[in-house]
Amino acid sequence: MSGKLFKAVSLAAISAMCIGLLTGCGERAAERKIGIEARYYIADKYGFRPGTTGVELRRVGELEGVWHKKDGGTASMEYNGRSFNVYVSLTNPDIRYDDYLKQDVEAYLNSYFADALDCHDIYVWATYGTPVCMVPGDVKTIDDVFAKCDNIRIYVSTYGLDRDSAEDLDVTGLGSDTVIDIIDWTSADCLEDEDLIRETVVGLESDSYTAGFSKIRSYYHYSNGEVSSLLK
Repeated sequence: MSGKLFKAVSLAAISAMCIGLLTGCGERAAERKIGIEARYYIADKYGFRPGTTGVELRRVGELEGVWHKKDGGTASMEYNGRSFNVYVSLTNPDIRYDDYLKQDVEAYLNSYFADALDCHDIYVWATYGTPVCMVPGDVKTIDDVFAKCDNIRIYVSTYGLDRDSAEDLDVTGLGSDTVIDIIDWTSADCLEDEDLIRETVVGLESDSYTAGFSKIRSYYHYSNGEVSSLLK
């Protein structure tokens, strides 16, 4: 190898090493800052200091260059045995979201519908806020979720539902724009199959046949607090 070629290769290797070191240092600094900002955010919002168990930086895609400055990420957190996540933007202090309330919302909805429908073979989950059920800083309680989130969708899966209780169900306290789908199945095996439930609801809304149709005993769709369509 000639002296010039050796020098060029050496310089390229040193440059790559320096870029790698700088990138690693930059990412670690961003991770530390996200963890700190997430703890402050939760302390201010809920009044306690959680522990940080990990940080995943936001990526802009597979073609992201090593020079790209990391501008945000999600901190995995834990407090009193509960795991949750906080998204932090490092460029906009107003962008902070968390899913700490998700467990409480799910427990509340399962209890609410089990009592209201007098049905205990039931499985309920909801989507709201961001696609992964994160909410901003002003949503601090379950009541806030239903009062301030305008994109709530609740899926109620039951087995052995009393049809009269479904038709008389009062859902006005769950948000004025909340959409609710109740499916009563012919088998309890379908209760917690979220993919089947979602696929069946989409099929019912679009009049497209899906595999779940043959397993439906009854279906109720609520919007604006009232039953807008049903199959029974």
